[in-house]
Amino acid sequence: MRNAVFWVVALLALLWNGFGLYDLYMTLTINREYLAQFPPEMMAMIEAFPEWRRLLWTTSVFLGVIAAVLLLLRRAMAERVFWATAVTMAAGFIGYDLPFGNGLEAYGVFGVIFSFVLIAVQIVLALYARWAARHALIK
Repeated sequence: MRNAVFWVVALLALLWNGFGLYDLYMTLTINREYLAQFPPEMMAMIEAFPEWRRLLWTTSVFLGVIAAVLLLLRRAMAERVFWATAVTMAAGFIGYDLPFGNGLEAYGVFGVIFSFVLIAVQIVLALYARWAARHALIK
């Protein structure tokens, strides 16, 4: 049963982080149809991002995908990469968006909550990878 749960979690992690990659691509390529679902304040904030903030966002998304692939490959390093994903996400959101990027207005209440959920998911996946390593599901 542990093995089945492991594979479900690993696949869900890849789907979750894969959607983050899709979102990044659609946003940075300015797909108007996709972006129509976001408030104009959020789009203004993203368009005003300094390049280092875009790089931090891109890094966190790619780290999440890499961590999920490492989990699927049953590599214990997945835990560290999930932690790095959570840290880079928090650095961007808490370190820039909220205090300097007009994040409260741009994200709205739901967006702020969802951003914390995004970070929390990476933390839970890191803890799951640690648990999986301790139970010899990954090496």
